[in-house]
Amino acid sequence: MSTLPTMKFDNETIHFTGWHIHAPADHSVGGYRSKAELHYVFKDDANKYRAVLAMRLDPGRDDSTFFAQLPAPLSFNDTSMMEEVAIDHSLALDEVYMFNEFWTYRGSLTSPPCTEGVRFFVARAILFTSVKQMQDILRVSTYSARAEQQVWLHAINV
Repeated sequence: MSTLPTMKFDNETIHFTGWHIHAPADHSVGGYRSKAELHYVFKDDANKYRAVLAMRLDPGRDDSTFFAQLPAPLSFNDTSMMEEVAIDHSLALDEVYMFNEFWTYRGSLTSPPCTEGVRFFVARAILFTSVKQMQDILRVSTYSARAEQQVWLHAINV
């Protein structure tokens, strides 16, 4: 039994396994693609990828409380250093209103191994950061979004 945070959908309990950021966002809405996208990745008890909670990121007026927890300035360029940081992931969920509105579809991971059959939940609300926080996020990010996929034979639920 895992001690990792869990979520449940389709009568299946899955476990949080990690998070990462794509820049620019993997998803667009109404033709607009956000500056970045935060992904929370979940696996099942058999260690198979099952779901991704996706939150689009854009600069706004105020600091994001979620990103304010990270070491400032964000400087992960020295990969020989490791720093343990306690992160409250619920803060990101709070900033997108706990996914009270979202789009969902079955697709694939957007980075290798590009596993098929993964359920995506894309928050309708955008997680806003300050301009400085977005600059820091983009400074430490490399272009990591895959080419936007056509909505072809994908049932997207709202």
